[in-house]
Amino acid sequence: MTSSPKSITITAPAKVNLVLEILGIDSAGYHLLSTVFQALSLHDELTFTSASSTSLELVNNVSTGLKIEADHNNLVIKAKLALEAYCQRELPCHIHLIKNIPAGGGLGGGSADAAAALKGLNSLYDLHLSEKELLSIAAELGADVSFGIMGGTALGSGRGEKLSSLPAILPDHKVILLIPSRGLSTPQVYAHWDKMAPAKRSEAAGKAQQLTELAQLSRSQNSELLALLSNDLQPAAFELYPELAEIRQAMLQAGCLQAMLCGSGSTMFGLISPRTAAAQIDNMQQKLSQWGQVALTGFSDYRSRPQ
Repeated sequence: MTSSPKSITITAPAKVNLVLEILGIDSAGYHLLSTVFQALSLHDELTFTSASSTSLELVNNVSTGLKIEADHNNLVIKAKLALEAYCQRELPCHIHLIKNIPAGGGLGGGSADAAAALKGLNSLYDLHLSEKELLSIAAELGADVSFGIMGGTALGSGRGEKLSSLPAILPDHKVILLIPSRGLSTPQVYAHWDKMAPAKRSEAAGKAQQLTELAQLSRSQNSELLALLSNDLQPAAFELYPELAEIRQAMLQAGCLQAMLCGSGSTMFGLISPRTAAAQIDNMQQKLSQWGQVALTGFSDYRSRPQ
């Protein structure tokens, strides 16, 4: 009698950077960051089922963003290969990936999926790897993959892979995402930032640390926190894609308390007061839909675990 295949399901939350500050470039050419990551309730879902060979099945629910392929270039497969190399064993499985996070939008969907692969396979095969071990593997795949392992709210340094957990920041605020039809390549945005005049490149200037310190004070005012949100890549993205600056103004005029670029873009996110009525939010979404796909979500302190 053969046993039925074992399955594990993991959710992979999108993220935004509440602050993204570029401190410089290291000897290997990587940008050094000080950033505050925040997970969103918007998420992909991955199911890992034991099998004799590996396959990746992709269901894409996103109508915009860069094209995603279910091949060896997918970060999920790269994460699986990295885990196999670390464990020195094969981990064959069927992976069913439901995509709700657009690619090329700065929301870290691919990285979140890679982190989910590390967690899911760790559980599926009872590898008993610690979070520290998973973080070390994730760091080789990308800074955002490391955050996908931790989740919630976190301060990132180095290339973004050195993480420390933070209390929730503005947890009750709703988040409106505006996803333009055109995505932006992360290397392209960083390369453009490199070419910009220094006067145009510094926005955050220590705001990640300031936001971290304020977040740990129970008496912090929302207005103080909102004023610190900033992204050094925003000017570079706006030069490459000028319509994003218009989108930001439209979001503020529609009633967002703050609006800014998600990571390297091209998605823009706006924060909405928890006191805003549902009818008003619906009206905001309708107004903004002329600029691209609009999605309503929120911040999440949920840390992905196997189901």
